[in-house]
Amino acid sequence: MIEIFMPRKLKFQVLLFMTFNVILWFVISDSAMGILDVLEARNIYSMTKKSYSLFILFQALLYVLVNIPFVFFLINHIDKPVQKILKVLNRIKEEDFSEQIEFCATNEFDEIKNSINVMSQELEKSIRLREEIENQRIMLFANMAHDLKTPITSIQGYSQALADGIVTGEEKAGEYIKTIYAKSQSMNDLIERMFEYVKLDSRENILHFEKTNLAELLRNCIASSYSEFEEKHIELEIQIPDECVLREVDSVEIKRVFTNLLNNVLAHNDGGIRCLVKMEKDGSVIVADSGDRIPEQVESQLFLPFVKGDDSRKSGKGSGLGLSLSQKIMERHSGKISYIKNYMEYTKAFYVKF
Repeated sequence: MIEIFMPRKLKFQVLLFMTFNVILWFVISDSAMGILDVLEARNIYSMTKKSYSLFILFQALLYVLVNIPFVFFLINHIDKPVQKILKVLNRIKEEDFSEQIEFCATNEFDEIKNSINVMSQELEKSIRLREEIENQRIMLFANMAHDLKTPITSIQGYSQALADGIVTGEEKAGEYIKTIYAKSQSMNDLIERMFEYVKLDSRENILHFEKTNLAELLRNCIASSYSEFEEKHIELEIQIPDECVLREVDSVEIKRVFTNLLNNVLAHNDGGIRCLVKMEKDGSVIVADSGDRIPEQVESQLFLPFVKGDDSRKSGKGSGLGLSLSQKIMERHSGKISYIKNYMEYTKAFYVKF
């Protein structure tokens, strides 16, 4: 019966139990005293000093018996929950999130239980994310070292040949020097992209948002790369709204996204293909091409740093940072880039969503 009127606050539950026990003890004691008074009035029983001492002992035992339920209440509603909470907290301290706190409570311990369980889940996600980021960072530098090793080895070989006088003739020496310059330029481009990628994770890197005409920005990016598309005989189909498409963006970073997607088409496809560059009215962009398909084993890792197809890695086409860099930029703009397989009559496409 008392559970029906049980309040939600622990201090009121304790006060209620204590009050109930005192009242129960007082009623029973008073009833017993009343019975003794009646017996004594009818000369059936006479209260002596010894019997009075026994009655006091009876009251003490009665008080203990009445408070047994209160002790069980303290054990079940306070001690057991505290022990379970401490057990799980000790596991959390050891980064063991396999166990959740399980008990029924009708007071603040229920809120504590739920809060700790939620905290445990979020903390586990945070630690897993931290480990994933750390692994990605390790792989990032490992892949960068791998991609830098080839041009460095080439530069060492060509420069050693020039220094040892193995190369004869100005024309041949000039070719070697041009190769050294090209390799060093490739290394510089890779390091610059790496710097851009790492910089995006820095708290000191603040984006400068301003209203920008995305349609005009995309046209400028296409114009900058147009000669390269012509050289590779890539047929461009451009669908960009004539009216302004205004969005609050960092124009420098979004230009980098558009340029990366266009360069991706140039770097990873042979000539003679078709390419679609389309902007929707909300500023979202689709860059599709009819070139080589992306291997299935690479599709799920396209936006990880240094992920490239085997042929691309061997040929040195692309840095493998363009898509991951673009994805980070879009995340900073509360948007994303997604890969689309078989878009209309094209073999692949990338969709930039704001």
